[in-house]
Amino acid sequence: MAKIASPLFILREHCAKDLYGVLERIALLGFDGVEFLSTFGRDAREVRVRLDALGLTAVGNHVGFNEIADETDRVLDENSALGCGFITAGGAGADAMPGGKNYRGAIETWQSLCEKTKARGMTLLYHNHAQELKNKINGKTELECLMDDAPSLSLEPDLGWMKIGGADPFYFLEKYAGRCPVIHFKDYMFTEDGFVFRPTGYGSLDCAGLGRAANKCSPVWYVLDHDHAYERDIYGDLKLSLDYFKNLEALG
Repeated sequence: MAKIASPLFILREHCAKDLYGVLERIALLGFDGVEFLSTFGRDAREVRVRLDALGLTAVGNHVGFNEIADETDRVLDENSALGCGFITAGGAGADAMPGGKNYRGAIETWQSLCEKTKARGMTLLYHNHAQELKNKINGKTELECLMDDAPSLSLEPDLGWMKIGGADPFYFLEKYAGRCPVIHFKDYMFTEDGFVFRPTGYGSLDCAGLGRAANKCSPVWYVLDHDHAYERDIYGDLKLSLDYFKNLEALG
């Protein structure tokens, strides 16, 4: 059964002030791991020691495409020291996305980075947002083009952003079933002014149906990610997400 992780993105302001305090709170909530977006100025080896003491695993770390492409060895060294099994790269820029003038070169870079990451015992992932699902080229979304043209690249599907982008997350889970080791359940709800993020299971995302589809991908991790808690208590939101998802898994 896949383990469940908390993102640090929703807690980014708290992490900047007291990363270790945040990690302690996440461990107390009952999460198995955390997904980083940096170590907030802390040495990766020191963070690893604190994670081990708390019984937490560093699922992965988000880095920019240009950062890992330009500083590959440093990024791999830091994330290996942190204990990450995965590195998520994004933000390649319009020119490096499907249809862009540098797209072919970017594909070669993605493939090369996948091999270098694999050689260090980690897996490189691409995390989608809504935009890659809105734009199409010859009938295929940008996300499909990228995943089909870079077969070594794995996908970290953000199911909420897929729906917000107008796509069918069931389709992507089925098409890339063997390439989704980490899956984000980002719940949301549309309002008159757009959409707002919600704890997992408390929005409009079909979490039960997607949970069954996601299980067929045999993922290593689920990340319960909703970006913003607004005026609500962030840790309270994370606890709601975790309790809901654990019950969902128990129900099969």
